[in-house]
Amino acid sequence: MLESGDRGLLKSFEDGSLPEADFDHERHVHAAWCCLQRYGRQDGRERFVAALRRFVAIHGAADKYHETITRAFLELIASRLSTAADWQTFRNGNRLIVEDGMSLLLCHYSSEVLFSDMARRDFVEPDITPFPGAESDSAATGGGENIGD
Repeated sequence: MLESGDRGLLKSFEDGSLPEADFDHERHVHAAWCCLQRYGRQDGRERFVAALRRFVAIHGAADKYHETITRAFLELIASRLSTAADWQTFRNGNRLIVEDGMSLLLCHYSSEVLFSDMARRDFVEPDITPFPGAESDSAATGGGENIGD
């Protein structure tokens, strides 16, 4: 169940009224957590991606959107949803995602793959280690390219 602050964040993110300056990395993660909590893992992923694309377009920052980073964070957050029923507990129990998420992504991806043009445009599967639960949940990510195959 989302608390009122979570619902407010989700609404302002989805409708694009959240000021761009207030949408730092922690807010990205919080909004993703809210989407996944509110809409479920599969619908939440797709709603978050659509809302983020809309958000960056509204704020003139479409060039900042990165498909693989977005979906990779969604996978990492989704794999930890059961660790907490509220945002603060989730945040406290998953500090690495919130405070140093790029380091966590680089445990799954080489820099060459993660920062490639292909990964910016299309979801690319991890080339170092799969995401937790990837074997049973790969269809929920929409498949993905695999650079190097």
